Amino acid sequence: MGGHITTSENNKILLRNVQFPLDDEQMMDSIATAVIVTDAEGYVYRFNKAAEMMFGLSKEQVLGTKYYYKMAPEEESRLQSRFNHVLKTGKTFCGQDLSFTLRNGNKVLLNPHVSVLRDKEGNHIGIVMLLEDVTETRRMQRLVQRQERLTAIGELAVGIAHELRNPLSSIKGFARIIQSTLAHDDVNQEYLEIIIKEVDRLSRLSQELLNTARNPNSIAYYALQINDVVMKSVEAFNMEKYLPQAYVKVQLEPDLPLIWGEAERLKQVIMNLLYNAYQALDNSGYIYVDTSRQGNWVKIRVTDTGSGIEPDKIERIFDPFYTTKLEGNGLGLALVHSIVNQHYGYVEVKSEPGQGATFIIRLPIRERGEKGG
Repeated sequence: MGGHITTSENNKILLRNVQFPLDDEQMMDSIATAVIVTDAEGYVYRFNKAAEMMFGLSKEQVLGTKYYYKMAPEEESRLQSRFNHVLKTGKTFCGQDLSFTLRNGNKVLLNPHVSVLRDKEGNHIGIVMLLEDVTETRRMQRLVQRQERLTAIGELAVGIAHELRNPLSSIKGFARIIQSTLAHDDVNQEYLEIIIKEVDRLSRLSQELLNTARNPNSIAYYALQINDVVMKSVEAFNMEKYLPQAYVKVQLEPDLPLIWGEAERLKQVIMNLLYNAYQALDNSGYIYVDTSRQGNWVKIRVTDTGSGIEPDKIERIFDPFYTTKLEGNGLGLALVHSIVNQHYGYVEVKSEPGQGATFIIRLPIRERGEKGG
């Protein structure tokens, strides 16, 4: 080969001459995911800036301590089980979301990637943990999945409503004809009137179902201030004379950016949520309404101090015809979901039994120069 230098040898020479401008700690701090490195006993050896932000602790507070003592003390047994398994087997633990309670009491959903740290001889000398907070990501995924499910249910219900309209009109028409042939004091007049009233009720129900399926592309949207819609909704709600003990407290963030929307439809959303909150109060308590900006969204919250919603019912609360009330057709919240969806927004509910409920609506803000429908 003589004096010929191979590509492999050339690469080795280049690598020896390269001086990377960052040390290990600077590189660790450049990683957006929380990284924690421990020795075999669980004492923290490395703790990057993303980990500091996630756990609200500085490196100085954590280095040299057991990793779970200050980060998530309530999770010691569960964390140690994962830690010991990876350290013993050398198998990486990843791909499974885990719910954690942090030292500050916050409940988060983490997606961990836990690998064994080996020395040059291959001995297991510690653990490397990469922790990604997926709480918000998973929440948005659940909202999208629910939206898709409700859209499918709504389309089915609307199809049924379309099929019902013509037969209902025929039933009502023939009932009127039969009524006209009977004497005014005939006992069957009362039964026919019941038939007509029930047909009218079903017709209204069919129309409500059809309203939930309006195509957003067919709706004329205008730039509007959501605070104005909220105030008009609350004023209309307070004018109802049969709601004497419902106290609505409003807190609006001033100068919110405009959104695109249909004011009357959004007013219907707020009114439905106010009525829903009032029914949850059982004639005592308070309703709180507030608005704020959250990134590229305008947020509206309606909170009641009622009895709350059981966890197994929250997932179904926006389903058409689902209701826990003795009276009602189960379309109020389904319509709320539909209208918000037509405005390209999201609605969710947070509640615990005995702690009231909060309905949160997020609507996209109007971009400067953007035109409505």
